[in-house]
Amino acid sequence: MPGQRDSTDADFEEVLDPEPGRLERPRPVSPPQRSPVEQAADGLIDLGVRVASPFVRFGWRTTRGVGRRLGVNDAVERQVDRALDSDTAARTTERVLDTQAANQVWEKVLESEQAQKLVERVAEAPEVRSAITSQGLGLLADVRQTARRAARSVDDELERLVRKALRRPARGHRPIYAGGGTRLLAIGVDALVLSGILLLISTLLAALLSIAFSLEGESTAVAIAFGAAAWWFGAGIYLGLFWVLAERTPGMTFFALRITTVSGGRVGPRQDLRRLLGFALALIPFGLGFLGILTSERRRGWHDRYADTEVLYADPELDSGLLGWAPPSGYAPPRPLGSPSRPARER
Repeated sequence: MPGQRDSTDADFEEVLDPEPGRLERPRPVSPPQRSPVEQAADGLIDLGVRVASPFVRFGWRTTRGVGRRLGVNDAVERQVDRALDSDTAARTTERVLDTQAANQVWEKVLESEQAQKLVERVAEAPEVRSAITSQGLGLLADVRQTARRAARSVDDELERLVRKALRRPARGHRPIYAGGGTRLLAIGVDALVLSGILLLISTLLAALLSIAFSLEGESTAVAIAFGAAAWWFGAGIYLGLFWVLAERTPGMTFFALRITTVSGGRVGPRQDLRRLLGFALALIPFGLGFLGILTSERRRGWHDRYADTEVLYADPELDSGLLGWAPPSGYAPPRPLGSPSRPARER
């Protein structure tokens, strides 16, 4: 502004230095001079430390070795273990954990964002998912093996009772032919699977049929009749397809059963159709056509005799020791660890 003079370096120096005069740089302070006696004392101390250090280390190592040989270390460890395992230590730990401060610490840790992220990372880890999946599959495999063992025990008990009633001698060992209990359970599993498939379809078709024909008073009876017919028709297709394509149904797979010819070969489509027809004929006289499974030596019913087929056990773990066992088609026994993947060529 006009009338004012420009600021100079002297003005800044006056502001920084409340006293008049120029600022002076601080002079370096020289360390105090030590006397020859003090220097000699320091040298003696350093020399003593250097000379005494090896002896101190040697004494410490010797003391540790002697203590180890005399069992002092073990005694100390035993005393510490006893102190930690004592009731006093347990009560002290409980008191510490039951304090309000410990509860607040746990609450803060659990409510923290880092803890939530840790839980999410652990849950999303591939190793954790793989472990959970393997545990689930292992549980299912254990349940299946338990069911198979129980079903085979039922077969043996039923046959024992029937043979006792018919005054026949008991078998000395379990045969390879599947018994009535296991086959009945397999049919039950297939019935559940088929019912689940056809339940919605039959209900929907019955509703459409009742609407199309306007059967007001008879709609319930028509739905029941149509549903029963659809179930039996679907059961025939279900059994026929699985017998032709896979030689076993899902229920037979669960209980490890398979169908073969009497000579042990693969069942052809014509035999499967004959077997399906024989199955229906065996049902007509209130299921009496299946009694041969309990009374005959090869456990065959009407449908088995009519089609010249047999139903065999097929679990390699449970049935490989039975007389007449043959591994199913496509079954490869597990190789022992360390065995080569391919057989060595003959030289």
